[in-house]
Amino acid sequence: MKVTVTGRHIDLGDALREHVDGRLQNGVAKYFDKAIEAQVVVRKEGPLYHTEISVHVGSDIDHQSKAEDADIYASVDQAAARMEKQLRRDKRKRRNHHAGPASPDLR
Repeated sequence: MKVTVTGRHIDLGDALREHVDGRLQNGVAKYFDKAIEAQVVVRKEGPLYHTEISVHVGSDIDHQSKAEDADIYASVDQAAARMEKQLRRDKRKRRNHHAGPASPDLR
């Protein structure tokens, strides 16, 4: 998955970029194996850091999440946790509940 991390009006360091990349790679991989891309925008407004995450998983599967906090890492973690929750719920909805057992035992 391609992860793009952008900072608006702030300079993001390599440590934060690696933290965001690792957090999203692990969180999205739990629910969707072949995610396409993710975009993360972090901006500062007053004393708060605003994080917006947009993930494109597949055909017509796009999710967005937002969070804000005084700590930049806490803001990123909250937005990533919200994204994971959305992906988990979406995966649960897309599950085929009408499928029968994988190999029926007919004796």
